[in-house]
Amino acid sequence: MTVLDLKKHYSRFLQGHGDKIHLAAHSHHFWPDVSRAGHLEYWDDCAKTSDHKWDKIFGEIIPYAQNKIAELLKIKNPQQIVFAPNTHELTTRLLSLYLGKESLKILTTDSEFHSWKRQVRRLEELANVQVTWIKTDNLLHDREAFFAELETELKKHPDLFFISQVFFDSGLAISMEEFEDLVSEVSPDTTVVIDGYHGFAAIPTDLSRLEGKVFYLAGGYKYAQSGEGAAFMVIPQNSYRPSYTGWFAQFANLSQSGTQLVGYSQDFMSFMGSTQDMSGLYRFKSVWTLFTELNLSIETIHQHVKTLQQEFLSLFNNSLTNQGLKLLASDEQAEHGHFITYLASDENTAQAIEIRLKKLGILIDRRNDRLRFGFGLYHTKETLKELAVRLQNF
Repeated sequence: MTVLDLKKHYSRFLQGHGDKIHLAAHSHHFWPDVSRAGHLEYWDDCAKTSDHKWDKIFGEIIPYAQNKIAELLKIKNPQQIVFAPNTHELTTRLLSLYLGKESLKILTTDSEFHSWKRQVRRLEELANVQVTWIKTDNLLHDREAFFAELETELKKHPDLFFISQVFFDSGLAISMEEFEDLVSEVSPDTTVVIDGYHGFAAIPTDLSRLEGKVFYLAGGYKYAQSGEGAAFMVIPQNSYRPSYTGWFAQFANLSQSGTQLVGYSQDFMSFMGSTQDMSGLYRFKSVWTLFTELNLSIETIHQHVKTLQQEFLSLFNNSLTNQGLKLLASDEQAEHGHFITYLASDENTAQAIEIRLKKLGILIDRRNDRLRFGFGLYHTKETLKELAVRLQNF
C-alpha cells in the first residue's frame, strides 16, 4: 500500500515542533497550512461586517460544513447537522431532553471519553438516574460476548444508549455493519448516540443505513484537522425541545401566538446554542477545500495510516513488548482506529516510558497505564526511519 508524502502542507506545525516526532495525531492532529488562511478569513469577515458576519456564517460557512460532512458520512440530509464549540455541549443539550423525567436509564460503556463519562457519573448520583456500564474488555478476546451483553441490556429498553465508534482508550472499533445489527434490535423508545470522534475523517464511515435512526457526534479537533470549535452532531429528523437551549435556536422564529411554549424548528437549529467563535468552521472549510483539490478521500487517508501502523508494528513492536508493554489489538477486528495502544503493568511504568520517549524527542500520549502511538497525514516512511534511529538504544 502507498504511503503519502504531504508534509509540505503541514510546514508551520512541523516547524513549530522542531526536531520532535509527534506521534499523537489522534490527540491533536496537526493542521494544514491552509487552515491559517481560513482563520484569518474569519477575522477579516468580522472586521468588515461585524454583526452582519452571521449572514455569511449561516449562508455559506455552515452550509459548506454541513454538505461536506454529509458527503463524508454518506448521508442525504445535511440540514440535520448541528454545530457547537465541543461535543460536551451537544451531549449536555441532548441529555436536557430528559429534564423533568421521573426516571432515566442510560446504557453505555466503561471506555467512553472523559467528558461524557464524568457527566454521566455525576448524573448517576441522582436518585432517578440509573446507568449500566458495559466493560469493553471482551472486544479483545470475545467479540460475540461483548455484543451479546449489549443486546441483553438493550432488551431492557434504556432511554439512552451511548457508545463510541472507536474507543479512545484502546483504538478498538465497531464497524457500521455491527452498529446496524445493534440498532435493528433497539426499541423505538431508546435514543441511540454514536460518538464518532475517533472515527470521523479517519475510518471510512457510511451512515446511510443508520440515517434518521441515530445521533452521531464528532468534530474538527482530531482527524478533520480543523482545531477547536468545530464539533457537530447528526440529528434524526424529528421534533425536539431540548431544555438547554440558546438564542441561535430562535433563528427559525417559530411564531406561536396564543401559547407560552418556546418554539423550535425541526432541523439542526433546534439543537443550536448561543453565540460562539466560528473560526473552527472557517478552518474546516479551508482544509477540506484543499483535500478536495488533492482528491484526498477518507479511504486514501485510512490506507496511508494503516500502512504506517503495520510498518511501525513490524519494526518496533518487539522492542516495546520487551519493555513489558502489551499491545491492545484484536485479531477478530476488521477495523482499528488511527492509533496503536500499549498497556503497561501500572501507571508509573507507563509514565516512565512516556518520559523516556520524550527525552528522545518522540511525543506520544498516555491515558493512565495506556500509551497511545498515533499517525496522521504529516507522517511518511521517513518518519519511521527517524524513529528507528532514535529507538536504537531504547
